[in-house]
Amino acid sequence: MRAASVLLVVVFTSVQAFAQQPSSISQSIEHAAAAAVAEQPTSPTHRGGLFWSGLALGIAGATTSVLGLTALRVEDSSSGNSPKGAYQACVAQKADPIYASNQCDALKGKNLKLLWGGVAVSAVGAALLIGGINAQAEIGPGAITLVKHIRF
Repeated sequence: MRAASVLLVVVFTSVQAFAQQPSSISQSIEHAAAAAVAEQPTSPTHRGGLFWSGLALGIAGATTSVLGLTALRVEDSSSGNSPKGAYQACVAQKADPIYASNQCDALKGKNLKLLWGGVAVSAVGAALLIGGINAQAEIGPGAITLVKHIRF
């Protein structure tokens, strides 16, 4: 019984192996080259829209990040090394006439949602800007290199 089972497994697996066409490396290269030529556009692509969209997104993201760090700070967290409730404690002390002139705005914390949202939008803008000028960004140890390809 075991011999018959082994024989059936060998027969079924060998039939599938023999049914496939043998392929050589040169046939694979020719097939890949033909597919690459078919994918290339025949007319030059206009990528100027990507450049201007990327520039606008980069500026908007940077502006959002700066606003999150300066003018639109939040009251629910504190900045720097101050304790978490420092802003709320400062505002509560203003009820006492001695502390009525406290300047508590410096204790407001960063608006992290605006900060990181702006960073993300700026990154998308930078990617579009790089794609719009038909260049590549190569990241290496300690440096980001922009490579522009010129074809003539």
